[in-house]
Amino acid sequence: MIQHADGNPASFHVPGHKSGRGAMNWQAPFYESILKIDYTEIPGLDDLHQPEGAIREAQELAADCFGAEETHFLVGGSTVGNLAMILSVCRRGDLLLVQRNAHKSIIHGLMLAGVRAVFLIPQWDQESGIAAGVRLEDVSSALCTYPEAKGLLITNPNYFGMGQQLKPIADLMHAHGKPLLVDEAHGAHYGFHPELPPSALSSGADAVVQSTHKMLTAMTMGAMLHVQGSLIDRSEIKRQLTILQSSSPSYPILASLDLARRQMHIQGKRISRRGWIPYDSFAKGWRNFPGLR
Repeated sequence: MIQHADGNPASFHVPGHKSGRGAMNWQAPFYESILKIDYTEIPGLDDLHQPEGAIREAQELAADCFGAEETHFLVGGSTVGNLAMILSVCRRGDLLLVQRNAHKSIIHGLMLAGVRAVFLIPQWDQESGIAAGVRLEDVSSALCTYPEAKGLLITNPNYFGMGQQLKPIADLMHAHGKPLLVDEAHGAHYGFHPELPPSALSSGADAVVQSTHKMLTAMTMGAMLHVQGSLIDRSEIKRQLTILQSSSPSYPILASLDLARRQMHIQGKRISRRGWIPYDSFAKGWRNFPGLR
């Protein structure tokens, strides 16, 4: 994108701001700098919906970095990834097991797909008084009661940062020939430090959505959908993303996803260690404050 901008090209295509030249001259310089790389699907910059060049390579590098077999860049946040997962696995009238403390995008996905949900009530963490993850025995019971379920969708970590052991759940789902879908919106950093939980992918999940913009350094709305194994229809995932994502995706957001991946590939372990030190200090120190538990 920068190389293309440095060539000072004449623009006879959208967007209308013409790399910032069509914007009003009183607009902030930092905004103008973004407009210079705000491009569309033109030769050399690839197409998100049919990637063959730079975007394809960036997605392949992301898959390698995060441990997936296939990765899709998302410009609509984890929301569009959650919608795509549900719509790819289920058809109208199907049944899906869903952890109850889920993001509203999951509820919206169930509504869009016309899917019946069996909600699994999370266990209650007695120390904090916060709803945590689902129990393995509850998943097993639900599979016995609803053998027609198309899979299980879990949120990990939840919105209080609490997680659960995913590998036993993934193994159980696979023993029944069903996929484990994970909304890992707040866990894109998992697996980059030994003190952090393992990532959903390394635990055996079949499809995982991560908000790269939340815990890592992509621009807002930048996210990724990772896929592995044979239980997910890859062509259906692509079809749903083509339907759900804008036909005019933001190239700055796409570039930021690649840059965030590169940062984690080069510095992921180091910056995770650096972030762990103040966390560990705080976790030990807050217990000395009276009235806190």
